[in-house]
Amino acid sequence: MRVPARPPLAVGDWLALDGDRVAHVLERRGEIARRASGRVGAAQIMATNVDHLLIVTGLDRPVKAGRIRRAVALARAGGVEPLVVLAKADLHTDPQALADAVGSATGVEVLAVKATVGAGLERISALARPDRTMALIGESGAGKSTLVNALAGVALDTGDVRHGDAKGRHTTTWRELIPLPEGGAIIDTPGIREVGLVDADGIDDAFADVLDVSGACRFRDCRHAGEPGCAVRASADAGLVDPGEVDRMYAMRVEAEGAELRANEHERRRHERRFARVARDAQRQKRGRPRR
Repeated sequence: MRVPARPPLAVGDWLALDGDRVAHVLERRGEIARRASGRVGAAQIMATNVDHLLIVTGLDRPVKAGRIRRAVALARAGGVEPLVVLAKADLHTDPQALADAVGSATGVEVLAVKATVGAGLERISALARPDRTMALIGESGAGKSTLVNALAGVALDTGDVRHGDAKGRHTTTWRELIPLPEGGAIIDTPGIREVGLVDADGIDDAFADVLDVSGACRFRDCRHAGEPGCAVRASADAGLVDPGEVDRMYAMRVEAEGAELRANEHERRRHERRFARVARDAQRQKRGRPRR
């Protein structure tokens, strides 16, 4: 009997060991996966068994709503609770007003955090429990490693940002799980330039201002792309909802569904090629010819 292949291990997996041998991989719960680079569109597992995803953006640069929405959608699709962290709050004139605006648009808790002190950091510290794991995602130089240092009491390398465009240098070059003093753990990840989606399930949740209206659509699976009785498009036409937000939500869904189709097509062709090889080998053995 052939034993099913085990998926590759990822940071955050829990293992049952028999000596120095992996006897069993415990079932995953929360998972963070983004679209891998390339044309296939397959998922790249960034972290597993995650309870909270801290979406970190530094206030030394423009806050990109689209990037935040993508990270929120990525978390929701994996069954993970997102939390937006506006780091370097001392570099902004009114960080709380900005946090309120981002929270209203996304429906996600948003914290403005200084490097080592403040209510925002205390709120994040309160999430550290023995049975909980947090993960970080954000651009290079956004302040992820500084946040880990403050929470875990360690000394991860931090780097300067480039003058002029606030782009950071990669100080974290691999994913790492770090135990926290209060219990639980935090997973630090390298800075990423793009958040490619592989699942459309969490996208609507990232657009709280649009989602509030969508419950009135005639069809439960309305895509807000011109279907009859679409309350979202009607609200956009009436100026009650930003039409640009509706278009961006639809574009993100099309992107995620396209990636899923490409990944499934790639997998289907791979299985077809494997089956064809098995069939050819069976025919050769039947004819008494050696396998090549």
